[in-house]
Amino acid sequence: MHRALHRLRRRRRGTPVVAVAAFALLAGCDGLLEVEHPHLLTAGDLTNSANAEFQINSAIALFECGYSTFGWVALGHEDVAEYVSGFAAKAHVFRADPATGVCDTGFFPAQAWFDQFMGARAMLSNADGTGVYQRLQGEWSLGVQTERLSALAALYVAAALDHFGEYYCEITFDGGDLLTPDEVLALAEDWITNRALAHIANHGDFALPNGIATSAQTTAIALRARIRWARGDLAGAAADAATVPPGFTAWVTRESGAQRRNKIFDAATFGSPFSAMLGVNRAWNGATRKPNPVTGQLWPDSVPFTGYFFLGVMPDGRAVSDAGYPVRWAQEVRSPAPASAPVSLGNGAIPEVRTPHTFKSVSGPAPREVPNRFKSVADDIPLVDWKEMWLIRAEHAGGQAAIDLVNELRVASGMPLVTYITGASATAQQIRYMLIEERRREFFSQAGRYWSTKILNTDILWFPRGEGRTVSGVYALEGGVRLAMPTNEYLLNPHLVARGGLAVRGSGCDPAEAPVFP
Repeated sequence: MHRALHRLRRRRRGTPVVAVAAFALLAGCDGLLEVEHPHLLTAGDLTNSANAEFQINSAIALFECGYSTFGWVALGHEDVAEYVSGFAAKAHVFRADPATGVCDTGFFPAQAWFDQFMGARAMLSNADGTGVYQRLQGEWSLGVQTERLSALAALYVAAALDHFGEYYCEITFDGGDLLTPDEVLALAEDWITNRALAHIANHGDFALPNGIATSAQTTAIALRARIRWARGDLAGAAADAATVPPGFTAWVTRESGAQRRNKIFDAATFGSPFSAMLGVNRAWNGATRKPNPVTGQLWPDSVPFTGYFFLGVMPDGRAVSDAGYPVRWAQEVRSPAPASAPVSLGNGAIPEVRTPHTFKSVSGPAPREVPNRFKSVADDIPLVDWKEMWLIRAEHAGGQAAIDLVNELRVASGMPLVTYITGASATAQQIRYMLIEERRREFFSQAGRYWSTKILNTDILWFPRGEGRTVSGVYALEGGVRLAMPTNEYLLNPHLVARGGLAVRGSGCDPAEAPVFP
């Protein structure tokens, strides 16, 4: 199932991002990992070893703010939702590049996440050698706490690098030249193996500082499994994933305050949300639509692996047809009246519990379905969990072993076991389609995990690539598969200016995945 990862180029900010600038991006975080007055930090504070843990926790808070925003915007790239409100335009248009700016504190959610990820990385490690991790390896001596804090810093450097490697076609760091996604993912893997896990071995395992007893060692190994999966190293990824126990989850923690809220819930579910969920994609039916650039074939009139309304599972466990169309148990829209319950299609399927949604008024023309996975602005968001590990193992194993692993997930969710195929009878395509649909459902509203799956399977999973508009016709689709860097990154970085500035934007992308800029 797993396609070879395309070799793309990467990006970096035009000028080095130092800790002071990164603190400014927070503009005050409330709740856990609190930074109440970052603007009061002086250069002296940043060089004071007594503030090491405070600075690391601040970087984690910044990372988590970006992760929450990214998860909300990713709903568009994952075909879950489109914006219908007129507010926060371009959030769900398959963006070609990320939004920049600070963590928002108001009613209208900002779309910024790029600076949060980049700032967190720079606070912890940067080319100037002023990152917390680098100081812990040099001028700062904190006794027995040095190894623990070093491991924590290294883990979140790796998490930030993983983000850039998975979702961007080119990236640079600290004024450097472009790097490919695989080069960045290799850096992320190195930070896990030779730093985070090495420091944990020296110190002993410990719980992450997120209010939940989460093993730092297991988190590091699970994150490395994801990184290796994204690099196409399925054997290495599966070996790591096999060490993760069932039930394990490492969290991006959210709180009820403005900046630490779960924005996937706040913007997509709560109140009068800005988005509406999408059914099967039948908007791509025009005679002039372009073919899938990977295969050269036109997309079908109904695009496979799309639609989140009223998904179902058959008694024999089938969730997707052999042509890639998800099983449903009810009609896609509530009819004839909004108050009526969905009706059975009479196909014997039962409702899918992993993709919860609700019908309510939105900030748009009429009531619509909205995602309902998260129930509160204080709900934690999974960073990495055992279900992802099981799917990595299944992809590597194939055959009956893959079916057995999926069935363990089905038991956990209370859904029917897969019996419609067996290892002896299943084709490679049936196994691949089964696993993609399991990812699509397990990762519903889970901060880009299905987007990453789409990136590695662009021969069958749909991206608009700059064609047409959203289903409502409100916004033009930008067509991002992977993302290019923000405009200023190409205009301020001397390496890129010398190569032509914006002329090199997207040059690291595979031609079939290159972003399209309006």
